[in-house]
Order: sequence, then structure tokens, then C-alpha cells
Amino acid sequence: MNNRAKKTLLERKFTSIEYMTKYVNLYQEMVFNLKKGMDEFEITYKQNPKLDPHNFSDWINRGYPNLARGADNAIKCLDRAKLGNISGISSSAGNLRGISKDVDNIGGFGEWWQHIDKKYEDDFFLKLKKAKRTGSNIDWTICGDWLDDEILDEEITGVIDEADLLKYLKPNEKLGDIS
Repeated sequence: MNNRAKKTLLERKFTSIEYMTKYVNLYQEMVFNLKKGMDEFEITYKQNPKLDPHNFSDWINRGYPNLARGADNAIKCLDRAKLGNISGISSSAGNLRGISKDVDNIGGFGEWWQHIDKKYEDDFFLKLKKAKRTGSNIDWTICGDWLDDEILDEEITGVIDEADLLKYLKPNEKLGDIS
């Protein structure tokens, strides 16, 4: 598959309802994993109140609620995208990508993670990373922000499966038609 066809199919993939649904699901899973980790820390902290909770109260009061609202908004944006309005899902993805600024404002992700099983932190950060990458692919495609052939760079977009891209051909369209 040549680069022109690959770019066209990637653009279709990244603006497909299927891919947007993947983004929303990853966002939901990320928030769910954060809540599981926070619940585990609360149990651990009750058992050992001498632990340093660092900025945990900020996560209860600001961090988690902000991410949960963002995840709820992503669902609403997906619903609107299914009706043809894709600008909201792009904004949702852009907001998630900017999460580092919000996290910095509450003192980072906190040392409280260090007091619980590492799987909670790993699960959260894995979903965060995947949601941000998927969301970035959506946002940059909708906004037309890809520079040159960046959309073909797997370090940016993630692995590109050419066989998977073929399902984004239109009915009766052949690769030669978009090459």
C-alpha cells in the first residue's frame, strides 16, 4: 500500500465512529482504573494513617472529578458524533491531551500510588497513554493538524496495520482508486 492510500485510510479510520468509540472506552477505563487505585489507597490509608497521602485529597476533590466529567463529556460527544457532529469529540480529545497541565496544578499524580499495589498505577497509566494517543489521532485528523507525513509515523499514531486499514475502503473502492 502506498503512502497516499495509507494516509487516506488512516484519516478515515481516525474519524470513524468505531475509532471514536475506542477512544471513549479507553477514557472510561482510565477513569475507572483511577477510581480503583484511589479506593485501594483509602483502604490502605485507613489501615495505616501514618502513610504520607501527599496530594490525595486534591485528587478526591479536583483530579478525579475533573477526569470523571471529561469521561462523561466524551460519551456525550460520541453520541453527537454518531449524528454527524464530530467537533465535540475532537475537543474532548484535545482536553485529555492537555491533562498534564491540570495534573500539575494539583501537584502531579502524587506519591500516594507508591503505597498500593503497582498494578493500579500501571493500569491507570496504560489506559491514559492509550486514550491520549487515540484521542490525539482523532483531534489532529479532524482539525487537519498533521504535518507532512506525520500521520504515517508509528511513533506518533501507534502501529499501523495495513490489513486493518482495508476495511476503511468505501464500497466498491479499490486501493488504486485512492493511490
